[in-house]
Amino acid sequence: MNEAHKAIGVFDSGVGGLTVVRALTERLPYENIVYFGDTARVPYGVKSRNTIEQFSTQIVQFLLEQNVKLLVIACNTIAAVAGNKVRALAGVMPVIDVIGAGADAAVRATKNGQIGVIATTTTTNSNAYARAVAERKSSCRVVSQACPLLVPIIEEGWLDHQVTRLTLREYLPPLLAEHIDTLILGCTHYPLIKPLLAEETRGIALVDSSTTTAAAVADVLAEKDLLNPQTTAPDYRFFVSDIPLRFQTIGERFLNRPLEQLEMIGLG
Repeated sequence: MNEAHKAIGVFDSGVGGLTVVRALTERLPYENIVYFGDTARVPYGVKSRNTIEQFSTQIVQFLLEQNVKLLVIACNTIAAVAGNKVRALAGVMPVIDVIGAGADAAVRATKNGQIGVIATTTTTNSNAYARAVAERKSSCRVVSQACPLLVPIIEEGWLDHQVTRLTLREYLPPLLAEHIDTLILGCTHYPLIKPLLAEETRGIALVDSSTTTAAAVADVLAEKDLLNPQTTAPDYRFFVSDIPLRFQTIGERFLNRPLEQLEMIGLG
């Protein structure tokens, strides 16, 4: 198979990475995509580095068997903890991750060098965004806020709900007090509440991890001459390690389209 016709491989610890798939389908409408969500073993955030690396290795090996041309780490926890492991496994294959793409976009967006990050507790504690921003522009200052309640609220479907608004009003003030002008949405669930975040952070640039990752993928594919030249309907395949009760509902909300070609496959 011609390299350019191969699929993009996207993976996450669960369902959140489907926001990245959605952004990819909008940005690159002719690219084939293979997605793997480790729904049987989510959440990764409470697990050790060794375990996360082990699970990530199994997922990457599966995606490489699917003959993909590029890997997307659509999970902040995996990117923070096992990014180097994934790149070692991928060899010369390009690897894009949500943290690197988000840091690039934030550095470009900020005018005063004050960047905020909202994320899960594990991603916040890893300091991965602060390191990634510092690598790109050492003069920028990053302040982070863990928002552990947002993921379950978003999965409940409360995207424009008073409970969500009140929760944001608890989490955001410490960041706003630091005079940030840019806010990284450091979890792939958060783009679903972007309109609400925009209302609560007026005038602050929001860096959406899904669209920034899709833009980074588009740039790399163009640079390496790997853009799919076909203009026919692409093939989307979705693999999960378990199909929880509400997976279809949540998944279709994240993807903004019917979740077809869904297959359960065990790893390890």
